[in-house]
Amino acid sequence: MESGKLDIDNVVKDLKEPVATYKLISEDDTVLAEQDPAKGDTKMAKQNSDTDIDDDAQERMLKDTGKINSNKDATEVKFMSENGDAKIDIKTVKQALTGMGKEELMKFANDPVWIRIRWFMFIAFWLLWAAMLAGAIVIIVGAPKCPGSRKVWEENPIVRLEPSKISGGLKGLVPILNDLKDKHIKLICLASIMKSENEATVDFRDVDPKLGNMADFTALVEAAKKNEIEIILEVDPNHTSKKHEWFVRSFNKTKEYIDYYVWAANKSDSEPNNWVSTYNESAWTCPDERCYLHQHREDQPDLNYRNPKVVTEFSEILLHWLKLGVIGFRLANTQYLLEDKNLRDEQHGTQGAEPHTYRLMNHAHTFNLNENRDVLRQWRNVVDNYTDHRGLFSLQENIGNDTLTYLNDNGTIVDLPQRCQFLSEANANISATDLEAGFKNASSTWSAWNLNNPHRPLHERMPAEVAESLTLMILLLPGTPILSIDQTQYNGTAFSNIIQLRHKPSFTHGVITHGVFNGTVFAYTINWLKSGNLGYLVAYHSGNEPVTVDLSNLDRVPEKVRIIDHSSNYKGEGPTSKVSSNAIYITPKSTLVAQYTAKSS
Repeated sequence: MESGKLDIDNVVKDLKEPVATYKLISEDDTVLAEQDPAKGDTKMAKQNSDTDIDDDAQERMLKDTGKINSNKDATEVKFMSENGDAKIDIKTVKQALTGMGKEELMKFANDPVWIRIRWFMFIAFWLLWAAMLAGAIVIIVGAPKCPGSRKVWEENPIVRLEPSKISGGLKGLVPILNDLKDKHIKLICLASIMKSENEATVDFRDVDPKLGNMADFTALVEAAKKNEIEIILEVDPNHTSKKHEWFVRSFNKTKEYIDYYVWAANKSDSEPNNWVSTYNESAWTCPDERCYLHQHREDQPDLNYRNPKVVTEFSEILLHWLKLGVIGFRLANTQYLLEDKNLRDEQHGTQGAEPHTYRLMNHAHTFNLNENRDVLRQWRNVVDNYTDHRGLFSLQENIGNDTLTYLNDNGTIVDLPQRCQFLSEANANISATDLEAGFKNASSTWSAWNLNNPHRPLHERMPAEVAESLTLMILLLPGTPILSIDQTQYNGTAFSNIIQLRHKPSFTHGVITHGVFNGTVFAYTINWLKSGNLGYLVAYHSGNEPVTVDLSNLDRVPEKVRIIDHSSNYKGEGPTSKVSSNAIYITPKSTLVAQYTAKSS
């Protein structure tokens, strides 16, 4: 070198040769990344002095490009020639960190500290998972249930038909089905069609010849299916005719049938006990040394349902009709199925009743015994099993709340419990207060609303326009109306329109609110789930003078409602008219139905 000037010729012999690159080794023996031999880079270790080179320099020269263990950055030094001058370029090279190898990790595997940490994390994970699962279950259980579908006998009224009062019997019912379909009726109930004599069944498996034959019944079932109508049968299992083959054999002491009926020894000086029939006569008839029980007429001997064979026989009878196409049954006189097995005397009950009358006794041993439930349960199972739980198993008579609670205690036995004596005995003067009280008493379950009774149907107890108005009033009550064919003829358009509303979500899954207003108006609303859905208001005015009534306080009723239908004796605003809910005009003994968009509750 001259004058402190670097002799470039000594540093770089040929500028055309590749520039040498040198990298400084860190103080802790860091291994540097290998330069690319294809580019002619030179690998060199850090020098300790001008003349003293580390003995391990060659080992520390870059041979492996994949490992960097230092926390420090490596330094890259480049000597370059530019315009005859030598230049030194020093750069810092970032080093990539890698994890520990397997051997190093295994050193910590059995360390007590890490073992405790692993267990903590493991337990914490499963505790968190269990908490999330519990939370999900709480949310699912607490969330509002999605509406399920209602059964056909819940969505639709039942029209009761009496073939004995229709010209042509079973054949005469076929053309009626077309008219019922037009009115959106999907269920009919046939009063007993079984072979009988004087209202006592002779054969549970055959059709009464006065009404037709089995071929006529089969044709009726097929016609009903074409009209999308289901059939229900009424049956009385309590007793038979004396001409039934079972009784004939039992009377003749045929071994297999001897206990098919309730028999007791004929005492020489008195009857078996003091039981009285519903006809205010002795409940026993003694043709020989034995007496048979009949809680009704003498020619209606009671079957013995303490005999399991008799229970099974009737199960087979129900199955027989189910296979022929019916969807369910309404049974009569089931409260008399079983009697006290020891035939104990009844105690006097009602004060002031005449001697030797039915009302005089308390009937603790002959009426609604707890064992009835076991018999009904077996028959209910027959219906459920054959119809896949779609069928109807119901009773014809009114049933008390206590009896219903007992019967349905361990699962539903009785569908459509009938607790509507306030309707079936009503006359034209029934008050709004009595209507609401009767409804509240029967509204704990999906009940049957029957305006008729076996002795006097609705149209015989009041003027036709009042009967029509009460019929329309019950059509949207939660429950199932049981109607006569005459009731389907009232104001046909209104009847059909209201029947169709029973398929709306507001009815099938809505919530009802009700009240008495102005002392004479019984009104109720049905709303579904939340605001914004359609709701319906029904009002019946029991008074004798027109009134203007405020119904705006009923749940979710907005300021304006639209009248959509009414009974023929209603003289207020016509259909599609919007009226103020706080000033609705109603004429005497009339019913109106209004629709609205439910407001927030």
